[in-house]
Amino acid sequence: MSKSSVRAGGFEKAEASLRLEGMDPSGTSLYEGIKQRIIAGDITYEQGRAEIYEYHAQRAKQNQV
Repeated sequence: MSKSSVRAGGFEKAEASLRLEGMDPSGTSLYEGIKQRIIAGDITYEQGRAEIYEYHAQRAKQNQV
């Protein structure tokens, strides 16, 4: 099994778990873009998580103004 297959399987499991909790991130361009880069091995999970965190931190900061 290739690393990209393992990564894709991990995302499938994580997304299924999130759907059960009522939090489905799939379909958003930010999430899907980062997901594809992680699966391809272009960035690590930690880098992807940091990008998503930074995006939401910036949005929160803008909403405070």
